[in-house]
Parts: sequence; structure tokens; C-alpha cells
Amino acid sequence: MENLSAAHQALAETLAAVDQLFNLVDDEKINFKPTEKWSFGEEMVHLTLSTNGTAMLLSSPEERLIPSDHPSRTYEEIGAEYREKLALNPTIGQSIADKEAKTYTVEGLQANFAAATQAALQSLSNWEEAKSDLWMVWKHPLLGKMNAREMVYFTVYHSRHHLSTLSTKASM
Repeated sequence: MENLSAAHQALAETLAAVDQLFNLVDDEKINFKPTEKWSFGEEMVHLTLSTNGTAMLLSSPEERLIPSDHPSRTYEEIGAEYREKLALNPTIGQSIADKEAKTYTVEGLQANFAAATQAALQSLSNWEEAKSDLWMVWKHPLLGKMNAREMVYFTVYHSRHHLSTLSTKASM
């Protein structure tokens, strides 16, 4: 992935593929918890929250941001570092999984995810390529400080990761 335009396209395609998974599940399936980590519904809540977070971070005006203190990592570097750090912290997802069982509906999850998707893609479309390396937008719990380009690359990688795991759960 060489630029924000390619990342925008990849994110739009990935989030559209996630949205299509709602056609394969019903309210019972999304609440079934096949592992100790997450049900389909819990995982969708996580992906929706993180997608909303990206939208919010990328919508910050420059005067609220601080200058980046490092060169941007590539999409491949972000993915490799995330896999490495995730392997070293296998229980990180459990710490954010719902402590109490909640009942989700396909309609509610899909509506929230659609809104998050629209917000993230809109926020991303407002970023200029040249400025994406200049501003820090977040400190990720595993990846540390991230500038706008890295945040976009991570969001694509993270969404693809969850597309894979959600696809498995939807086909169970």
C-alpha cells in the first residue's frame, strides 16, 4: 500500500466485505460465543468502536495535534509489528471483551457499523497525502505513537484481521 488513496480504497472494500457478513448471521449466531474471547457481536462492537475511533482521530483539526516525531512505518511494517506484539500479548482482547453477557441484534450492530464506516471513510477523504506523515494522532496500546498515515494503515490491517475472524464465526 503506497499512499492514502490506495488505503482508502482498501479500507472501503474491507469494510464493505465485513458488512456483507451480516447476511450470513442471525441474532442467535451473533450472540454465540465459540471461544473464551469474543462472540461475533462482541467482535463487531470492537471493530465498530475502533473504526469510530479512527474517524474521530482523523477528524481532529491540526491545531489539536502534535507534530510526528518519527518517520512513517509502511503498511507491511505496521502489520508485522502488530502480529508480533499481539502474539506477545495474547490476552489483550479478553481485557476488552464484555464482562457481562450482552445480547446484540443484527439490525443494531449493522446500523452502528454502517455509521462508523461512513464516518471513517469521510474523515480519511479529508486528509492530504503530504500532511499524513506530519501529525501524531494516537498512541496505540501495542504499536505506540502513530501518525495519520500509520493510523490509516493500521485501520486497514486491523479491519482485514477482523474480517478474517468474523468470516470464520459467520460460517460456523
